[in-house]
Amino acid sequence: ALQGALPARAPAAAGDLERLPRMVVIVLDGVDFHLAQEYMDAGKLPNLAALAKGGTYQPLHSEIPPESPVALASMLTGVGPGRHHIFDFELRGAGNVPENGMTRIKRARFIGRVPVRQPLVSSRLAFPTFSERVWEAGYSVLALRQPLLFPVKERPGARMTSGLGTPDLAGSAGFYTIYSNRLIFKPGYTIFGGLRVPLEGDGNSQVYDTYILGTQDPSLGPAAHGGNQRTRLPLRFERATENGKAGVRITLQGQTQFVAEGERSDFFSMTFLLNTIPARTVPSVVRMEVRSVEPLEVLADPAQSDPRDAYFPISAPESLGAELWRLDGPFETMGWQEQTFALNDRFQSDAGFLRDMLQDLDRGAVTLLREMRRVREGHTKTPRLVFYTFTATDRACHGFWRYRDPGHPAHASATELAGTDPILTVFEKADAIVGRVRAELEEGDTLIVASDHGFQTWRWGVHVNQWLVDHGYMTLKKDAERKGLGPFFTFADADDAVDWSKTKAFALGLGQIYINLAGRDKTGIVPLAEKRALMLELKTKLEALTNPYLTGNEDDGVGAKAIRSVEILEDVYRFGPGGAPDHVPDLQLGFEKGYRISWQTALLGGMGRSGHVFERNTVPWSGDHCSTDRELVPGVLFSNRRIAPAGEEPYTVRDIAATVMRHFGIDLAPLEGESRPLPFEDE
Repeated sequence: ALQGALPARAPAAAGDLERLPRMVVIVLDGVDFHLAQEYMDAGKLPNLAALAKGGTYQPLHSEIPPESPVALASMLTGVGPGRHHIFDFELRGAGNVPENGMTRIKRARFIGRVPVRQPLVSSRLAFPTFSERVWEAGYSVLALRQPLLFPVKERPGARMTSGLGTPDLAGSAGFYTIYSNRLIFKPGYTIFGGLRVPLEGDGNSQVYDTYILGTQDPSLGPAAHGGNQRTRLPLRFERATENGKAGVRITLQGQTQFVAEGERSDFFSMTFLLNTIPARTVPSVVRMEVRSVEPLEVLADPAQSDPRDAYFPISAPESLGAELWRLDGPFETMGWQEQTFALNDRFQSDAGFLRDMLQDLDRGAVTLLREMRRVREGHTKTPRLVFYTFTATDRACHGFWRYRDPGHPAHASATELAGTDPILTVFEKADAIVGRVRAELEEGDTLIVASDHGFQTWRWGVHVNQWLVDHGYMTLKKDAERKGLGPFFTFADADDAVDWSKTKAFALGLGQIYINLAGRDKTGIVPLAEKRALMLELKTKLEALTNPYLTGNEDDGVGAKAIRSVEILEDVYRFGPGGAPDHVPDLQLGFEKGYRISWQTALLGGMGRSGHVFERNTVPWSGDHCSTDRELVPGVLFSNRRIAPAGEEPYTVRDIAATVMRHFGIDLAPLEGESRPLPFEDE
């Protein structure tokens, strides 16, 4: 339950609703302090530079760990993970199986086709956000693409859409589909959750009939890789030529579009049918890209909820999604808009990935600026609070850091956009948006532009579970299977490789280690009296871990030392009245520059009775911050008002919430000193 939950009723309008200047908070996800400074010094970000010159530019410390769901939860609430309960993208579920760390999901139960329990979906965020508090105080609120808002609750008078944490129709963060008629193209899930669908027919065929998958349908029974089988619709691809261009004519549920090679379709509208009693329709939208005509290869984005008739609660009021679609044009609804998973599987081109991010930024800016100008009946100025999260800046750094790091193992693949800096291209677009937002400000308005963390290169993945096996802290019955993201999102069972009766500690998620604690954990064997000594032992050994593949102390700026810090979280986090939740991790690793937890460790997979602890990172996802020591990845804090220098105690992401609350005269006592309002010099 929410700590200090707020009532879902229409609040009385605040007395100064028409007089109080606006508070505008723009989140540029993942903008690194040092990188932004580099670009500003080169004259590349003129609007942010002007904001810094006339107001403030300072580093903003992230959370422990410095990853988006955790840091954004702290930014939105003003308290740390111990009280808002967002610890990672993942958490330890029943049987120590990884579960979604942002959304709590209880699947529906069926007898035959008849549901006996409806699915239950709720946010794991356990503390009110500043947008909720401002709304409750009677002020008009605009909060677009707000992280951790899904599922969106009705808040009369507020206009809100959900961001990070909003699933696609399959319940995942991005189950794309890749279709191909290549001779060697095996069906099944990729490591990063994509679905490979071979197109049947010889290479000379002009027409291929296939299918597209939608939401899971419990009435269809279990799927082979966990979860339930998914609904499907017929889909046809036909090679064609129009206006001298080769491409594919795509037909889906009565709609046909010609898409030239290398280009992307407009949105298709679809309606899936759940074969339950009673039957349910699921409106959806999808876009496709023709990657190649010969061989034929088509990439389909994840099927997403149609905002005009949303299957999931993704906006408040419920009609807002349809209104934005009508006024501003079609848009993606899932929280992870950008196709990083397809890029990692090398089914998305660098140019296509960049194009998609720039389009997302443009569409978001159109909506944000129009909504800022919107005047509602009875209000001369509205909204009083404006909040928007742009995520393309983060995804660009993840996917394109290899372009700026010649020492990265994937630098050789940075050829498609050679001679350019695609991260800068995205940052320049974001900078232009900031300039347009500044132009909309009225006298007295406060603008804060902030990021939740910064970035580093990621050259080496560290298989922490392999290290735990090698050092006797984890015992295996057999070698663990390599895991992909697909089974994680479909509730697949564990492969039963770990002998929990002999395992003292294990890693799961992005840098977390759990002690297998007796009395707390179903599999627990470590007595509570021995827990601290074990944590201190792990801390000492892991902070001494070095990379045997680096012969010197440094390899082009990356040292042999892998882990900078290991935090004992019960010493770091402050917990609420109910104490620490059972799923809170025990240790958090803070990696040095160039290192991150491996994908396999994050999913509790891939470790063997013998194996390598270090592995070169060769995928396009080449920059990171998750599980990095937060001192190495500061975010940014810009404002149109001067803020006193932070001094010895740096400003943190939590301080944004306290600043917003103070602006609206909201009591800061519930924050219990975990954050402080930014000290504007003109106050």
